[in-house]
Amino acid sequence: MSERFPDDSDEGLGRRLASELPRYTAPARLRAAIAETGATQPTRSVWLAATLSAAATALALVLAFLPLLPRIQPVDPTERLVRSVVAEHERALMWGARRVEIIPTALPWLTQESGIGLTRVFVGDERLGLIGAEPVYLEGQRGIALYYRDVDGHLVTYVVLPAPGLPIPERRRVQIDRFRPALMHDNGFSTWVWRQGDLACFIVSDMVSESDLERFKDYFARVRKATEPVPGY
Repeated sequence: MSERFPDDSDEGLGRRLASELPRYTAPARLRAAIAETGATQPTRSVWLAATLSAAATALALVLAFLPLLPRIQPVDPTERLVRSVVAEHERALMWGARRVEIIPTALPWLTQESGIGLTRVFVGDERLGLIGAEPVYLEGQRGIALYYRDVDGHLVTYVVLPAPGLPIPERRRVQIDRFRPALMHDNGFSTWVWRQGDLACFIVSDMVSESDLERFKDYFARVRKATEPVPGY
């Protein structure tokens, strides 16, 4: 069994190495490189974090404002009018009518401002109530909009615009009683489209599901049978 001296302990060995091993001064170039590495590493981390944060903010802004950006207008004149009518319905849905007028009291003023007369008008019943009317200006044409709300809270917008010869897509026509309006869709809304003489008529709502279609047909029939728009000039 060998004898263990005090200086053979870990502490003693450490002291001997510290006192007996030669020490050399690090080259200035090495010290500068180490100092530079220590200084730039945090800077790069901060820069990377800031870049990722800015990218995330930009993406959030794009996603927030994308629905507000102008959409490419379709070439087809009927689809273009439908898109404008749907946009007007969305505006009324979010902000309400610009100036709500009461029918029939305001009919002379509405005819003067919209260029559309109403010899008969659906003023509502137990299922669909008229809540107001106003003149509108869509696709360079004056027109009139009537707003209804049903018992479940759906907003239903009826719009009339002058559009002589506006083509109604045959493949989209739906038979409702004796009428055959076209059913078109845009941006999550359904629209009935038909012509009465030189006037184009539209009924818009958010009823897009199969279960809502029968009710939307019924709303079309109620408004169509009781409303007769004519040019007001």
